[in-house]
Amino acid sequence: MKSRKIIGWSFALLAFGLITSCSKSSSSTPDTTAYFPKVKTIIANNCLSCHSSSGSWSGRPTAFDSDSAIASSATIINTAVAGPWTFMVKKMPQGSALSAADIATIEAWVNKGGKATD
Repeated sequence: MKSRKIIGWSFALLAFGLITSCSKSSSSTPDTTAYFPKVKTIIANNCLSCHSSSGSWSGRPTAFDSDSAIASSATIINTAVAGPWTFMVKKMPQGSALSAADIATIEAWVNKGGKATD
């Protein structure tokens, strides 16, 4: 009788493990979108006039002249375009705003890890 209970519980645990492992693998699909090339284009079109070594502000406080400079500033870029803004982090680009699609692209890139390669 005791061995039947052990076998029953073992079977129940095995079935539970199989069901939960199947549902996890089928519901989570990895994001394979390459966001960085899009982000780099957004930066080139909206930020480099000020944030480059030859820009009107000479890249201060941050220059985005290289992929590594952009990637290392991922969180700051996201905050500057999507808020919340603070005394230290101002809304960018100054005097305008990015489109909702551009902001969503930057946010997705940061949420994926904000790397120069994705």
